[in-house]
Amino acid sequence: MSHKWSVEAIKKVSKKAMEDAHQCIHRFPWISSHDNVNITPKNKNHFDNGTVGTIFFRPFAPIGAPLSNSDLKRKRTEGSERPISIAEIIELGQKAALHIQRQAVHHVLRYLLECPEFDYPTYQHQDDPCLYPPQPRNLLPDGPESITQQFVLGIVQIEEASYEGNEKLLKEWFAQLRLNSELEKKATGAERVIPWIGDQLTIERLCGLFKFHCQDLNSFDRLDWLVLIFGWFHLEMAFAGLLHKQYLGSEAG
Repeated sequence: MSHKWSVEAIKKVSKKAMEDAHQCIHRFPWISSHDNVNITPKNKNHFDNGTVGTIFFRPFAPIGAPLSNSDLKRKRTEGSERPISIAEIIELGQKAALHIQRQAVHHVLRYLLECPEFDYPTYQHQDDPCLYPPQPRNLLPDGPESITQQFVLGIVQIEEASYEGNEKLLKEWFAQLRLNSELEKKATGAERVIPWIGDQLTIERLCGLFKFHCQDLNSFDRLDWLVLIFGWFHLEMAFAGLLHKQYLGSEAG
């Protein structure tokens, strides 16, 4: 198996995957995401910043009513006219407090019960309902219909730490997905809704672009089709890493 044969095989697999992605974006609702990646050019002795994008589908889920661009615009208008108040935020927090407390208590119990020294299988009260996990508030669906399919887009040597970089990236992803023609741009601005997931930096930059383009002449350029979703799991990972670094200590104590 030569290097050339391997490269050609990867190219063919990548080309077929992109063709499948082009079909799926017109058949199913989809979610997009991008994040930075370190690229190591073989002829250089340093890292370069690049970005990789991914699109997600649920191809086996029942196809419901498509997301409506006009409904999204209407809801945004209503929200801007009546933004959520501090009193409403406090009220929501009070309603959720009991459920959060139950989850927190069970979380602490898990540390104790799963400790090897406790030897939970030998505990005589292991069937006590007090040790059962709390009922989920909004359980995510599972099963064959919830299987997620993803396509990784081509890695590009464009940084995503700046507003300019993210603007270039949106154009790049649309070009790779063949959504950059005038007809497709018109369809995106008038009909499509595309959720976009990212970490704190990515979402902050995309929010900035959304504000900068708010006075543009058409719906596509104003990014009216874009729904930004904050990456909570990424934040939890960063917070856990911070706690570990802060409280791990050292050999000296």
